[in-house]
Amino acid sequence: MTTDTTSTSKDIVLIVGGGPSGCTQALLLAKLGIQTVIVEHLTERSLAPKAHAMNPRSLEICRSLGLDFDKIKAAALPPEDGGSVYFLPRLDAPVLGKVPYERQDDGAFDITPTPLVNIPQPDFESILLEEVENCPLTELRRGHTWESAEEHLEGGITSTIKTADGSYALESTYVIAADGAGSPVRDSLGIGMNGEANVMACMSITFAANLREVLKDRLGVIYWLTDPACNCTLLCYRTEELWSLIFLMPYSELDVSVYTEAHCLELVRNAIGYEVDDIVFKFAVPWTMNSEIAKSYRKSRFFLIGDAAHRFPPSGGLGLNTGILEANNLAWKIAGVMKGWASDKLLSSYESECKPIATQNAKQSLENAKRLGALSEMSCPADIWQSESAFKQWLAKDGRQKRIDNAVKIQVQHFNSIGLQLGFSYDQGYTGSVETFVPRAEPGFRMPHAWLIKDGKKISTLDLLDPTAFTIVSGTKVEGLEALCAALNVPYSAVVLNDTYEGGQAWLKSLELTDTSVLVVRPDGHIMARVPDSSEQSQSLANLNAAFVALLG
Repeated sequence: MTTDTTSTSKDIVLIVGGGPSGCTQALLLAKLGIQTVIVEHLTERSLAPKAHAMNPRSLEICRSLGLDFDKIKAAALPPEDGGSVYFLPRLDAPVLGKVPYERQDDGAFDITPTPLVNIPQPDFESILLEEVENCPLTELRRGHTWESAEEHLEGGITSTIKTADGSYALESTYVIAADGAGSPVRDSLGIGMNGEANVMACMSITFAANLREVLKDRLGVIYWLTDPACNCTLLCYRTEELWSLIFLMPYSELDVSVYTEAHCLELVRNAIGYEVDDIVFKFAVPWTMNSEIAKSYRKSRFFLIGDAAHRFPPSGGLGLNTGILEANNLAWKIAGVMKGWASDKLLSSYESECKPIATQNAKQSLENAKRLGALSEMSCPADIWQSESAFKQWLAKDGRQKRIDNAVKIQVQHFNSIGLQLGFSYDQGYTGSVETFVPRAEPGFRMPHAWLIKDGKKISTLDLLDPTAFTIVSGTKVEGLEALCAALNVPYSAVVLNDTYEGGQAWLKSLELTDTSVLVVRPDGHIMARVPDSSEQSQSLANLNAAFVALLG
């Protein structure tokens, strides 16, 4: 719902920033029955494509929100177009290396109902904004700038919001800063950043062109171009329509004035090499590569999510996705406190759970970026690669071919981090291989996915989960569960994997769960507790009670 209403009750959550993290946060809170107001200082949103990779966990969260996946897939790069990463001097030069891009094959459906998609950030934002517009519990105010806030001893916050016509006061229970890397909210709270700032300066040149015919059988999502005359990265958003060139340079060397439309088009043509008609310049956007984490994710009733909480290098596509994880982690906790079934203690777990994950993702992103230095082995100028004999001699000299193969091999984690995307735990941090995911039905981990059959239809085990309540999964009915949850005032949904769910018992067995085991899954899809086998129902209930009390306070 979009409106210019300026009077707001205290029983809402104010979200500062209307980008992907902020809008996702609003929709997640709305799903839980919490009203939000989003203030966004931009009157028009940016159409520069920016992020492109939506990983499986983010898409699972979108799926729980009921987002239109037909629209997501229609806007995304087809897997057959975006399944590879190429390393070569220029787009029309010989290929020096090639690796798969993430898990987009049919086998990915064995571990998630929603494998990674490549979708331009503005297209994803459009889908989110349509949902925000149609949701009665969300309100987006464009051209409204958060300026300051005063927290009250009796509870609640009064924020000052500036508009083109003046300013007004807005009351809320909490303020969530989703206002980007330069976050005014974070700065006002005096929260600093740890890590490496200004790692590199970057310039992204976005252009429209149809490169399908010139690429032929070399369709991919990323091309690392290593000719010294056009050393850059070419990113495909849509093969027949939308591309970006990304140039990296020392922070002190960026001169934005150089990147005129004429110069940008010259750089594009140098990188492509082929004769291509109708290349259209769209944007030239400077940005800075950082690897930093906020020193705190929370200060009293203020919370940071997304780029306000962390700044990652884009190498690995983890920034936007980590913001969506944080919104998912925070939403049910705020709802629990506002609705009275959780204490403020639960809100403290937001930082303790999410900050280690962001720290690991920042570390991996920076390592990915630094490993790209090995590609200098591929620096091959045109006067060499345009001559077949000279190119062969160049490859053979001093074991260069082997060094190039090794340089490509060490990039694999950059483009295959399924273990990082799905294998993290809020209890244990990140465990296991970056490249390999092994499902684990243990506290802190996202509940494993498997396909079941119910009423003749194929469903994911993730479809069993209630995003507005705790889901109690077991092989047999747990007697006394309703009374226990009523006494704790905890919203819950019970799922008994009996004959109604074909494959349900086998799935429990694969997780080493028996009929008398109980799996308690939080509203965000992560496991709260795994209650062990017990011949005594009273002991199972006591274990459940202890798990709820430990988490909710």
